[in-house]
Amino acid sequence: MNSAKPKNKKQIKKVPSSNGSSSPLFLLLVGIPFCFFLISAMLGSVLKLDRVSSESAFENRLNPIEKAWRGLKLKVYAYEYGSDYRNKIPENEGRALGLIRESILESTLPRYLFLFLAIAVPFYFFVRLFKDKPKKKILWPVAATSDPRGRKTSTLPPKKIGQN
Repeated sequence: MNSAKPKNKKQIKKVPSSNGSSSPLFLLLVGIPFCFFLISAMLGSVLKLDRVSSESAFENRLNPIEKAWRGLKLKVYAYEYGSDYRNKIPENEGRALGLIRESILESTLPRYLFLFLAIAVPFYFFVRLFKDKPKKKILWPVAATSDPRGRKTSTLPPKKIGQN
């Protein structure tokens, strides 16, 4: 049994890409800020884990009365300064309570980079939409009209024979 492939099969042609690389606009608006966002988020999470472990090690060295006093002071500072009390309390009070200030990489920089990406990605696609307008005019379909004898006629130009 010889399995022969049909010879008259149509081959699918791939449409070649323009140059195989990303556009500079995409790299500038999306690619580079996304890489910075990922790097800052990863470094920020490592710094946050280090800060939390240092603070918990400090708290574990305290006796129960000092732990209660520390918890009370932290609640007072949280009520007085809000959720960002860690960066707003005086430096000597922070050291006495064993608090380490947040790094800019922990939350601030990734937050602003994410906000920039949330604006830049749709902006990039809108720019591409208006930049890559089709070069040919698209003909809108025309509704068929009927002549007085009841036959339907079209306002489109007639097809030439042999044209698809």
